[in-house]
Amino acid sequence: MKYLKPIILLVLVFAAGIAVGVVYTRYETRRTIRQAIRQPEMLRQRIVRDLTRQLDLDPAQQSKLNEILIAFQQQIATARKERPPHFRPIFADTQKRISEILTPEQRLKFERIQAELGFLSLGGGKGPAFPLLQRLKNRREEAAPPPPAQRPN
Repeated sequence: MKYLKPIILLVLVFAAGIAVGVVYTRYETRRTIRQAIRQPEMLRQRIVRDLTRQLDLDPAQQSKLNEILIAFQQQIATARKERPPHFRPIFADTQKRISEILTPEQRLKFERIQAELGFLSLGGGKGPAFPLLQRLKNRREEAAPPPPAQRPN
């Protein structure tokens, strides 16, 4: 009985931390998406910065990547207006054009990034279209108990 109150308190603090983390993550994700929609140039600059750092792009490659992403954003804006949207060819074309400006070594790294993150792959790349959702689905499948075995008749 002496240790029951501290254990309950610890469990409650842990549960509160999880709840706050979930709420904050949802808030931050929504805020980031709204910001990307309102200011697509910031998202483009972030992609250029991250790929420059990860792939060691030279200034000429950075410039070409920026041009490719500007065209990509314009195509996406046009495709959003259509019903149904035609994103797959746009993603595949952008992916191909980025690969063309990379050295063979950079291309391998880029393919690895695509496989891990699903970057620019809406079915057009090696990675899943929505990698986070795919990982969550995989975790659920791993955590799910196996179906009950059926008895032979």
